Amino acid sequence: MVSEERAEYEGRSRQRRDRIVELHRQGLKGYEIARELSVSTGLVSIRLKEARTAGVDLTPYAAAGEEGEQTKAAASREQGRPGRSSSGSTR
Repeated sequence: MVSEERAEYEGRSRQRRDRIVELHRQGLKGYEIARELSVSTGLVSIRLKEARTAGVDLTPYAAAGEEGEQTKAAASREQGRPGRSSSGSTR
């Protein structure tokens, strides 16, 4: 058995971390990311923690604007949970 070169391993590891961060920012849950990449949920958690520590922005894309808030409220209503109106009160 021939071992992989360290530089190759580190490159693949960085690519996987970047992909985990990207999927997280798209709104996927840890278990969904793990399933998508065929890795453990623990690895996803560790890589997200490392990214936070390194100062990587993990803010979900939808949270950036009002459209995202409207989408969240609509999703809550579809699931039978009360949403929030623009005034912030619960319906």
